[in-house]
This record gives sequence, structure tokens and C-alpha cells, in this order.
Amino acid sequence: MSATFDVIVPTYDNPDELAACLQGLAQQSLESFRVLLCIDGESAGVRRLLGTLSLPFELVVLSHPGNAHRGRNATRNLALGELHAPLLAMLDSDIVPSPEWLDQHYRLLSQQRCISLGDIRYTNTGDNVWARYIQTRGKNKYRHGERVPYYYLTTGNVAMPSDCFRRLGGQDEAMRSYGGGDTELAIRLHKTFELPVIFNARALGWSTMNKTLDTALAQMRAFGSENLHYILGKHPDVRDIFGVQYLLGKRLRDRLLRGLALSPLPDVLLRMVPNRIAPLERAIVHFAVFSAIARGWNDRDRAAAAQ
Repeated sequence: MSATFDVIVPTYDNPDELAACLQGLAQQSLESFRVLLCIDGESAGVRRLLGTLSLPFELVVLSHPGNAHRGRNATRNLALGELHAPLLAMLDSDIVPSPEWLDQHYRLLSQQRCISLGDIRYTNTGDNVWARYIQTRGKNKYRHGERVPYYYLTTGNVAMPSDCFRRLGGQDEAMRSYGGGDTELAIRLHKTFELPVIFNARALGWSTMNKTLDTALAQMRAFGSENLHYILGKHPDVRDIFGVQYLLGKRLRDRLLRGLALSPLPDVLLRMVPNRIAPLERAIVHFAVFSAIARGWNDRDRAAAAQ
């Protein structure tokens, strides 16, 4: 009997996290699934791990020719030719799914044709500022079962009809640097299928945030300089992502906000973080994120002007 779900799990040399993820999948109450493990790069530790495991589900191991390192988007796309189940779930390899994870995705998808956006809860929000911030953004501003804006889709924990991902040809493999790959996929899903994106808080996974605030802001600056330009070049009609309306707007408010974002003010405010006043900390980090994107955007403009 064919499986109900194909589960795409991309991995890049993180054997300890992957082991916990696969053990979580082994505990699923819904048992009708295959795992398509997509390996990026040599990932010697992952390959050693796979030689030691005995799992109760079918595991299909996929990798790039010559074990090349090609980035997350191209690595997920390794599964395109192997998608046979009617439903597709994606799970990052640093996430441990709850036993009801796949069953909860199935319950929602069996009720309506939609995208089921699962929840990710971080175990170290107490001592990681970035984890605390992420835990309040995007889909986390909504309640279970509510429809969320399409651009909040992330592939770390999501499920959908397989034909949607397959017909789009997967994720954009031209995007190899940090950021925006999920958003670009979300834009195409929205334009092509107009499926509602539903926050499914019961399709829960657990993870530990290993990224610091400084690292995250540096990545957002690189994103503003590179992939954000790429996304807007490919989708010039999109203005509701990553504060683009403020980056490109000509109103006095837009110009003032850009000026503040490019000034020393965000760095001054960041000295107040971490902060016990949660709303204040969130506001500071949110402004710092926009500032990082704006600075990256400005870096690109300056580089273009200098050529």
C-alpha cells in the first residue's frame, strides 16, 4: 500500500540533530509515510549515522552528484523525482517532531485543500534573544487554525498537497546564499494555487536555536544585499514582504524610517538587549532586523553606483 505522506528532510552534516529528528519520526502515531532524506555536501557524519540506524519507516537517501554542496533549496529539490504520495511534509533536520506531528498535518489537509503551517517551539528562549524574537513573529502572531499571510510560510515544518511543490519545480535553486528561499516559494504557491495557509499549532516540533542575535542580524544584512534584490527582480509586483514598502516608498514616513534604520540609532538601542521588558526587547530587535535589511540594500546600491 502506498504511503500517505512523503516527508522531505534536508540535512547538512548535523548527525546528532538528525538522529533526534529521525527518532522523533519513528514515534509518529500516523505510520503511513516515507522519509526522503536529502543530503547536502559530503556530510560524512550523517553518512556514518545512517549506517547505524534501524528505523520503522522507509528511508530514501538522496544526494547531489559527487556529493556536492549546493545549498538548502537545491537539496530539498532532490526529492522532486521521488514524490509519489498525495501529501508532502517538510521538516528541518534540527527539529524533533511530536508524536502527533504528522497526524495533525493530515487532519487539517484531509479537511480542506490548503497549506498546513506547523509550529516550531524553541527550547532555549530563556537565554537566546533571537529564539525569543522568532517565537513571537510571523505565524506565531496568530492562533491555531487561523489563516495567516502567505508570505509567513516556512519550509522547516509545513505540509501541502504534493502536486503543488512538484508542479512548481520545487524551490529556486539560483538562491544559494542566506534567506528568502521559503518566501520566494510562498510567492509562487500563492500566485499559482491561491491555497490558504493555515497555522496548525498542533503539528508541533521542538528545536534549539543555535544562532545568536549578532549572527542573525549579519545574515539579514547579507539577505538585504543579495536575495531580496533577486526576489524583487523575479517578482516585481510584490511589496508586502520584509518591509519592502518602506525600503522603496517615497512618502515622508518611508524616508524617515530608512534614515533612522541607516543611522547609529539601531546600534544604540541594541545595547539595551537583552531586556526584561519583553515588548521593548521585541520592538528593538524588530527595528534592528529592518535596519540590517536596509543596510544590506544600501550596500548593494552603493556597490552598483561605484561600478
